[in-house]
Amino acid sequence: MRGNRVWAEIDLSAVRHNVRFLKSVIGKHVEVMAVVKADAYGHGAVPIAYAALGAGCTMLGVGDSGEALELRERGIVAPVVILGAIIEEEIPRVVENGIQVTVHSKDLLAPLEEESARQGRRLDVHLKLDTGMRRLGISPSGAIEVAEAIRECPHLRLRGVCTHLSTVSGGNLEYAREQLAQFRAALESMRKLGLVDIETSIIHAANSAGAYTLPESHFDMVRIGIALYGSVPAGLSGVRSRLRPVLTLKTRIAALKQIPAGACVGYDQRYRCTDATLLATCPFGYSDGYPYHLSNRGFVVIRGSRAPVVGTVTMDYIMIDVTRVEGVQTGDEVTIIGSDSGVSILLEELSEIAGTIPYELTCRLGRRVRRVYVDPEELASTALTRDMKTSPWKSPDRLPR
Repeated sequence: MRGNRVWAEIDLSAVRHNVRFLKSVIGKHVEVMAVVKADAYGHGAVPIAYAALGAGCTMLGVGDSGEALELRERGIVAPVVILGAIIEEEIPRVVENGIQVTVHSKDLLAPLEEESARQGRRLDVHLKLDTGMRRLGISPSGAIEVAEAIRECPHLRLRGVCTHLSTVSGGNLEYAREQLAQFRAALESMRKLGLVDIETSIIHAANSAGAYTLPESHFDMVRIGIALYGSVPAGLSGVRSRLRPVLTLKTRIAALKQIPAGACVGYDQRYRCTDATLLATCPFGYSDGYPYHLSNRGFVVIRGSRAPVVGTVTMDYIMIDVTRVEGVQTGDEVTIIGSDSGVSILLEELSEIAGTIPYELTCRLGRRVRRVYVDPEELASTALTRDMKTSPWKSPDRLPR
């Protein structure tokens, strides 16, 4: 795309396609939360949120209050849930903007209740149970105590109960089923005591991998993260063809030079040309999100041909051996993730070479990578976007003072 040194093309129609496909997998009676934390895994939270909501998602999941507030400030009226932890200083704005909070410990209840009472608002909370992730959440044995404490807070409502499956994408379904058994047992205990309303509470446990492989984990809602962006969780390559990649990452050739046989390329002489080599320099480095571990290991696509990355990946540049790329010129587009003339580099493929996961590659895309949104006309035609442009977000219902 002319005018850009490095850019990511974000296909919003692919987002909508992926949501609809996932909804067909889980069934019409299960809701879908679009997880847009970490700036929608590097894709841009606000446009992704609007596209996902327009395709049928009913909730948005974020990692912290700053991400939630950004969505509100940009006109998002749908329910937003902070899946991660919050600190007391964040509570006033969270309550004011009707952002749902995940409760990971009993300690959070008092400040949430106090601030909600001060503002005269009712705040929805989700109780998270730690069934085996060992990161955040309350033990199943402590669920009743915390649920009872929530019931004693007149300005808090138990909107949801959730857990996080830790091993589904790795193929360990036995452990995931053990987690679900603990989760169900805790739910049943809370229901018997009237702490969970079957009609109004949302039960959720499944991530993208769970949506595919564990129908018993669907409950009332699934949380779709990496699959929303067209990538496949580990061990689920069989559905690769059913999802559409959302991101195409490109740069261009900034310089070409002929290198003699025996010459070294880049820092620390980590690559030596065995033959005369035509070398392309591209303005895309580890500060933009290209892993240093791809030094002498990565490859790109230019003019429909794969070309290897040679030498050390630097902060601002990578060097590419384009000796065998016919007709190569300065200014040519270079595909880092995506397809060119039928030749592709999938996000999963590149992450495997880098020794990491697809999530990390997209999340680490830097500020210099311009996000270019494909299909903006259809996005602008949705009622959700008209709300963004013309209607202020309405505050949540107030309680009588």
